[in-house]
Amino acid sequence: MKLRKGVGKKTSVVALFGILIGVGTVYAESTIEDTYHVYVDDKPIGTVEDKEIVHSYIEDQLSSAEDKYGDWQFNTAEEISFEQERAFSPEYTEEKVLSYLDKELTVDVKAVELEIDDETVAYLPSEESAENVIDKWKAEFVKPAMLKKVEERKSEGKEVELAVDESEIVDVQLSEPVSYEPKMMDPEKVASVDEALQALQTGKKTIHLSSDQLMSTRSSEGSSSEKEVKLSPLADVIVTEKGIRTEEIKREKEVIKSEDLYQGETKVKESGSDGEKTVEYVKTIENGKEKNEQVIKETVEKEPVKRVVLKGTKDPSVGTGSFKWPAHGGTITSYKGKRWGRQHKGIDIAGVTNRSIRAADNGTVVTAEYQSGFGNKVVIDHNNGYRTVYAHLSSIDVRVGQTIRKGSDIGVMGTTGNSTGVHLHFEIHKNGAVKNPMDYL
Repeated sequence: MKLRKGVGKKTSVVALFGILIGVGTVYAESTIEDTYHVYVDDKPIGTVEDKEIVHSYIEDQLSSAEDKYGDWQFNTAEEISFEQERAFSPEYTEEKVLSYLDKELTVDVKAVELEIDDETVAYLPSEESAENVIDKWKAEFVKPAMLKKVEERKSEGKEVELAVDESEIVDVQLSEPVSYEPKMMDPEKVASVDEALQALQTGKKTIHLSSDQLMSTRSSEGSSSEKEVKLSPLADVIVTEKGIRTEEIKREKEVIKSEDLYQGETKVKESGSDGEKTVEYVKTIENGKEKNEQVIKETVEKEPVKRVVLKGTKDPSVGTGSFKWPAHGGTITSYKGKRWGRQHKGIDIAGVTNRSIRAADNGTVVTAEYQSGFGNKVVIDHNNGYRTVYAHLSSIDVRVGQTIRKGSDIGVMGTTGNSTGVHLHFEIHKNGAVKNPMDYL
């Protein structure tokens, strides 16, 4: 019995110990929880009960950025990671985690770096915005509709077809290479399209020194007022234009000497005409100003006809040998021969409607003066053996040495010297001998 009691007692103690162990295990399992250690760029910042706490905070920050800057693509600059752990009665530091994130977390935008010739122009919210900057710069010099037409033609591989007297833009490029690189950026550093365009247009600054500064070894000490700062774009807009135009081919002029004309005289033998050609060209225009033009092809459509002009070589001082009536009409009042007991060497002409006296032939004036008996007298040497005399003029309009053309006015009919009335006394001499004017007129 005792054994049995003792046994029985021992059995009771074992049973009680088993019950206590079971209760302790259940209690321990009820106090073990999942916990999340939070890391920022591999740096531990605290523990949270639920990852959603951190995720929710980050989403709020991204939403705030969208509200402030617009519908851009935002993300955190830092990498957020979690490490899960099952712990017995863990202590959470959610306030510490959120406080750290509030101070240290950076929200960046997924931007595009616009580069020209490896130089940063600006950061923009998208590649489309960056391309828009380039398009707006091109549109300063080419209409958007034409830009679109050029791009469509290039993508289709089509050549421009032109008629005569037509031109069209075939290409629009920048002078420097353009690239777009994705970058995570502070939203405050992201530019608008207009801001980026202004940076492109005024990107280069060149300082020009005055001539005095260039000559001086101390030019660097010159005041800023002596320096001229010029702004120029980071890239020029280069427009290529093809065209076909009609050009006039100027006629040539040929001058042929002619002994039939006097010196100083010309006569058109053949008027001639200008020709015509079509010119195919390629023009380069930089920032709206024509830079150069290359002629590709020229086609003559109409040949020019030469203009031929005869140029006189005949000496105007040499007479023709035939004589012109020296007055404007009139009648002969006295002929050559004996008159009043003496020889009258010429003829007298009076009764004219116009008193101007004309040279009977080409020649050189050898006398132009007042002489007793003749009054105002002009003598013309025709340089061919003949001389003519004009006397009793009221006035003389030529001078000695002057070359006179046949029919030119030399004076005015009058009554100077031994004269009984207004008339012209006219004589012709050949090789010094007096001749009868009526044999020549």
